[in-house]
Amino acid sequence: MRPTLITVYIVFCIVATGYGVGMAAHENALVAAALPFAAALIVALRLVGATAEQLGWAAFTGWLGMTYAHTGGPVEVGVFFVYTALGALGVFRSPWFLAIAWAIHIGWDFVPRELPSPYDRLPIACMLFDGPIAIYLAHCSWSGRFRVPLPHVNARPG
Repeated sequence: MRPTLITVYIVFCIVATGYGVGMAAHENALVAAALPFAAALIVALRLVGATAEQLGWAAFTGWLGMTYAHTGGPVEVGVFFVYTALGALGVFRSPWFLAIAWAIHIGWDFVPRELPSPYDRLPIACMLFDGPIAIYLAHCSWSGRFRVPLPHVNARPG
């Protein structure tokens, strides 16, 4: 039952973060909300334990790639698939892929393109959101909190 509850919790966090970003954008508060959102997300995922947290960050990495996919451009849709792959690599190859994905997303946010009006400040907000998360994920990778193979996930019955 515990893995199911953790999965529901992580999905809830993803949905809540998406709605929170949308609400902040429509209230013209993306930049002001970015750093508190990052801190809240780090705390929220840290509560589930290292293995589930690593899986949660992998799911959030796919969500991160979807940030611009709603614009429908083929490049943005391609980026979603790249970020989903980076999330999977962060689980099955090295947790450093998670930190790298979040760090390079900051640069991606500053690639010139048209953004819908409520999201015109998204690049600055993402720098404030993605940066602390990238640093946190790098710390988790460096310190050994996140590992590959994941305990209990890749374990074979005895």
